[in-house]
Amino acid sequence: MAVVTVFCALFGAACSTGLVKTLSNLNAIRQHLIQKYHDEVGVNLTNTRLSVVFVNSPLNKMDNETRLQRAQEAALFVSRNYEDIKSIEQIWISFVANETHFIFFHRTEGLGAFGFDKDGVLLAGSGGKNDRLAPIVKFNEARNETDVSVTRIQLQGNMNEGVALVPHFTVTGNARQGTAPAPEYVIFDFASYARQPVFAKNPELEITCDDRPTVKGLVQLLPAKASDSEDTIAQFLTVRISFKSFLKMSAAQKVSITLGSKQLELKPEDIDALARMAANVSTQ
Repeated sequence: MAVVTVFCALFGAACSTGLVKTLSNLNAIRQHLIQKYHDEVGVNLTNTRLSVVFVNSPLNKMDNETRLQRAQEAALFVSRNYEDIKSIEQIWISFVANETHFIFFHRTEGLGAFGFDKDGVLLAGSGGKNDRLAPIVKFNEARNETDVSVTRIQLQGNMNEGVALVPHFTVTGNARQGTAPAPEYVIFDFASYARQPVFAKNPELEITCDDRPTVKGLVQLLPAKASDSEDTIAQFLTVRISFKSFLKMSAAQKVSITLGSKQLELKPEDIDALARMAANVSTQ
């Protein structure tokens, strides 16, 4: 069974009285949840977001509605029992499945995430069905590395005609245990599908967070690949974003992306997906 530890983004300042109290509160609510549900549970705090993860729960084999009922119950339990609930804005309850193949390869797959406010009220649009924005965490024991990614963030249109973003990063150590250090950079892979080529050369990239410039540079246009559709031209681009900039994006209320002539904007759930990725590593 995987070991899920309680961790906090401010771990590097462990001598702080406030941090020690926070860690104590996190450990206490985790133990209460374990006693209540008899599941393997992970608890994480990122800024004002408290995340609870049920690992390899029997509910993984149940339907989405059953997991939603558990999530609602757990969110209310956290709301009423977490010592420092006043400092929390959102409570997220998620379910993941851990698998080990050939001893060395470990894979963590999100099966659904449900968002609630600090009073345990379900947030609009967070019903957990087909949670394509849930981070995928893959640990390779042979390399002692963890890959963290989101399958796809649809920035514009759809998979037949539009622009999508795949963010991912690799860290040393096992991110599933909450002790992996933050990476130096995050890779943003963009995919464009259109009837005509959208990009003729490496396009300029600008990212603003809450109307403040955060990232500016060029994105590399990769060699063209054949598309599955005769009517669609696929183009792929890649760029490295510093983890510091990535954190700013994950904590912003509004994120706008200019990719060449394309004006794109992350939806609130997209920004939240970045925050859920960042929550897998220690940021201090």
